[in-house]
Amino acid sequence: MPTSDPRQYLPVLQKSLWFNSLPTVASQRLLSEATVQHLGAGQQLFLRGDSFDGIYCVIEGGLRLTGIAPDGQENLFSVISPPTWFGEIAFFDGLPRTHDAQAVGPTVLLHVSPARLGGLVSEDPQWAFRLAVLMAQKTRLLFFALEAVARLDTQAKLARAIVMTLTQGWTAVPDLAGSSSPLNQGSLAETLGMTRQTVAAGLKVLQDQGIVKLGYRRVTVTDWPRLCDMAEIDAEYPPNSLHNENPS
Repeated sequence: MPTSDPRQYLPVLQKSLWFNSLPTVASQRLLSEATVQHLGAGQQLFLRGDSFDGIYCVIEGGLRLTGIAPDGQENLFSVISPPTWFGEIAFFDGLPRTHDAQAVGPTVLLHVSPARLGGLVSEDPQWAFRLAVLMAQKTRLLFFALEAVARLDTQAKLARAIVMTLTQGWTAVPDLAGSSSPLNQGSLAETLGMTRQTVAAGLKVLQDQGIVKLGYRRVTVTDWPRLCDMAEIDAEYPPNSLHNENPS
């Protein structure tokens, strides 16, 4: 049942490594400034070029981040799923949104407006550093993506895309009891710049090896260590290295 109280979503939020690294007082303060927002399937959250309107966290559902190329073609940049916080880049540089964000289905978000975010920073300058840590996580994800494009073969790229989706670029703790990714073959093809046929063949290889199980618009991981090994990522990366403030 829909709720307007952000605290009701703590079980989801605590899977976010960034949110979980905040001191208890800080995380509670953040939730006190957040509001719950609901989007219908296909509803636009913001468009590339829009002014900064705060930061968000996906609680339920998901968002497609896309951009329009000069030839008019839509390019899928990422699919954001719970419990991902995003939108912090524009907080630092004051520039417009970099991508279009559209709900892929019924979606629930937490929203902290620019005014409330500014109030947090004025009240406690440490919030600027906390938001910088969040942005640094996205930079780390970008490096992983660039490495995949430059060096990895098809199977490794597919494996890494699945790992990065399930962990949202290692900003969230994956559910290893049957981890399932909402990425379908079309979305994977778009994000990786491959044909659907290449992606379908690659996923079938992973399924034949017992690493994933394919379903309707879903990819379920059945062997997490082997998937990470194929993606050339440490299966335990990076909880122990994440900045963690002393809880208070």
